[in-house]
Amino acid sequence: MLKKVTITTLLLMLLIVGCGKSVDTEEKLEFQGAREVKVESADLTDISSYIEYSGKVLTDQAINIKPAMGGKVMEYKVLEGSVVNKGDLLVVLDDTQLKQAQIQYEIMEKNYNRMQELSKTGAIDDATFDEVEAGYKVAKSGYEFMLKNTYVRAPINGIITMRYRKEGEHFDAMMDPLLLRMVNLEKVKATIQVSDADIKSIEKGQEVLLMINNSDVEFTGEISFVSPEADIMAGTFAVEIMVNNQENLLHNNQFVKVKVLTKTSKKTIVVPQHAVINDKYVFILENNIAVKKFVTLGLENEYEIEIIDGIEAGVEVVTVGNAGLSENDKVKIRD
Repeated sequence: MLKKVTITTLLLMLLIVGCGKSVDTEEKLEFQGAREVKVESADLTDISSYIEYSGKVLTDQAINIKPAMGGKVMEYKVLEGSVVNKGDLLVVLDDTQLKQAQIQYEIMEKNYNRMQELSKTGAIDDATFDEVEAGYKVAKSGYEFMLKNTYVRAPINGIITMRYRKEGEHFDAMMDPLLLRMVNLEKVKATIQVSDADIKSIEKGQEVLLMINNSDVEFTGEISFVSPEADIMAGTFAVEIMVNNQENLLHNNQFVKVKVLTKTSKKTIVVPQHAVINDKYVFILENNIAVKKFVTLGLENEYEIEIIDGIEAGVEVVTVGNAGLSENDKVKIRD
């Protein structure tokens, strides 16, 4: 019985030792295998440090078009969303009063022309001529006023954003706030509120990048105004940024992300932030071997960092898998 127990015990011990060696061997093999990493090229490019804000797009040219006299809306020449040029016909109101003013004007014009000829020959006195001339000018001014407010034209280049009254409805010049609304979005401004901690880094003429939320499209702008006083309630300073918007991709009252560029390095070596370990070194690859390179850092932002010294442009630096990587480790690049 004792022999059976002893044999059984020995077999169990051998099994445990054997398993232990198998685990150690697997761990050793795994350690000696190549580490999988991802790499990116160290580019020679520009990099800027910046302060980021939330802003709002506004246009200086948002116009409510409101004729000076009322009338029935006879015909719109534009739709909401129509792109128009200055002087384009937008809408026609009832022209009954205009026709009456035109008849009066034409009569006064003929009379005035006759009186001019008579005045040259001395057939009429100056007082009579002055009276006729004054009547002619009043009739002409009235007709032009009627014409302008019956055939309503675009005062600027822009986009129609609203038609307040429908065709056939009456426009009331006294009660209605507008007949049409239009905006010009070729040049817009973005407004931001800057804290007193950051205002010392903000100045007129500074370059700015703007981005629409949920979009990768960037717009360039320039700071055009920095308020000399803080808001009495919020304690922040209003800053305005002029933006070229030729393709009309930015819209009035739209929210945007704003990056005010504080410093810029031109044509310098730039790598992703996560390529740098402990703000001291990066790993590059030489024949699939990890090589540690100590670097001197410069400007940085949320995504990138400048390498002033330590590596050359064009080398591939490890960006993923560098945590725990050691000098001379074997590596394998994965897609």
